[in-house]
Amino acid sequence: MSVLLQNEHLTVILQEDLALVRSTRSEVPYPSPDDFIRVHTEALTIYESLDRASLGHLIDLRQPPMNNDPAFEAATMRTRSMLVQEFACVAILVRTAVGALQVNRLLREENNDNVFVFHDEEVAMGYLRGELRKLGRRSSTPPAVRPRSSNPAARPARVR
Repeated sequence: MSVLLQNEHLTVILQEDLALVRSTRSEVPYPSPDDFIRVHTEALTIYESLDRASLGHLIDLRQPPMNNDPAFEAATMRTRSMLVQEFACVAILVRTAVGALQVNRLLREENNDNVFVFHDEEVAMGYLRGELRKLGRRSSTPPAVRPRSSNPAARPARVR
């Protein structure tokens, strides 16, 4: 396990044995959208140094206070999307049903259909392990272009 980034807002850990990046938000609120962008741009630099197509990403948002201020969301949209891009699979942990609704709304706006929201860490980890196992079995197909079903019934539900 390697700590790749740690500050008062965000901790990013690489768990090599699980092929997993774990990004955990602290309970400390961002003072401004600019602070959010600064911290997440720093995290993006870390993510870009990794082979994201072979890694799962667990984003734990259970600790921070909710912030659905439209000005904040607008200012942070581009950065948020970059934090989930190119990972083989992404699971976001939230604490509440309202948090799940907010995250799912943002995911729909950004067309992030490889990202799923969970309330339970074990279920989220099971999802990531399963997706990463599938990736291993498709070794002849590059992870970045692996086929995805357009049939909504074939995709898992957004909240687990």
